[in-house]
Amino acid sequence: MSVESREVVVGSLTRYIESHLLDGDSSIGLTVETPLLEWGVLNSIETARLVAHIRDEFGVRVPPAKMVSKHFSNIDRIADLVCSLGQNEA
Repeated sequence: MSVESREVVVGSLTRYIESHLLDGDSSIGLTVETPLLEWGVLNSIETARLVAHIRDEFGVRVPPAKMVSKHFSNIDRIADLVCSLGQNEA
């Protein structure tokens, strides 16, 4: 994926997390580096929902082997995963 595409992925992930996981609460100060797992924003159920969003939004399937904490630690890492999987499916 191109740099522009990555920016679209980051924007979509950020909006999804803000609206669905943080209920629109901007007080957390969400950034691409916010530690989503450490802060409890993502848990197993929310990660499954996020993976479904990634599949629906980008047509990218996240294989079980990639569903590990290093890929879901923050928005930047999730975007890296989506972009790398998107390239593999293209």
